[in-house]
Amino acid sequence: MNSKLTFHFSIAACWVLSSFIFGCSNVELTKVPKKPLPFHPPPLVELPLELPPEGGPRRPVATISFSTAVSGPGPEIIIVDSNQPALRATAEQDPAVKTQLGDRFAFIHTEEVPADRCLVTVQADNTANSRATERESASDVPTYRLTYYSYTNNVAVHVCMENNRISSVQRDPREGFQPEEGEEEITTAIELARADQRIAQEVQTLHGHAILTSPEEYRYFWVNDEAGFGDRVFWITFSEMPESLALYFARVNLTSQTVLDAGKEAGPQ
Repeated sequence: MNSKLTFHFSIAACWVLSSFIFGCSNVELTKVPKKPLPFHPPPLVELPLELPPEGGPRRPVATISFSTAVSGPGPEIIIVDSNQPALRATAEQDPAVKTQLGDRFAFIHTEEVPADRCLVTVQADNTANSRATERESASDVPTYRLTYYSYTNNVAVHVCMENNRISSVQRDPREGFQPEEGEEEITTAIELARADQRIAQEVQTLHGHAILTSPEEYRYFWVNDEAGFGDRVFWITFSEMPESLALYFARVNLTSQTVLDAGKEAGPQ
């Protein structure tokens, strides 16, 4: 017992002594000057890709065209949840909105944006590409932008609203643009994957996960005649626990409401 006490006492004494010798108890952190973040993030420029004449994967276009670059600084965006159902109800009953959405669509989200930046604009010679339906706009009221994805037209649709009135209806003018996943889409994609006969019996009690796999971002690995190219495609995985390894997978095309691939994940299970 005495030897153990002596051992622990020696360790404590060495730690205290080293603290005094090396000044561990009086360490001064390096002072790094803090700079405020910019109010508006810099605009992003899309990198156009093309298929080479000799074949192979897509590659960047030699001369970058800025015709698809979003103009102006990015708007200040606030995600809105509280009055979202009322805004949706008003928007989805509007004839102009119905025309742009078509019969099959999904709601993505609602944002509060500056009134003069609700429309998504591009620097293009042909202004008809914006496909915007504009109406008289109020100025000193909150402006909300509701984003949908139309499966009928395979394009994102933005609806701007001020004082419970629709000020503009617009198809997103950026070629191949895919907005983030909507909660409705995630639920639908998982349900379609879970019902696929290739994995249906194995995944009924498993946790489903879904993420958007935009063909526009993976054109090096896609060809333009491959199933799902240019559509709204989700990658689905199923696991025993939310954070555990995926056991089964599926690739779901929400544009066509079909399951492109499904099966057991490769590797250790």
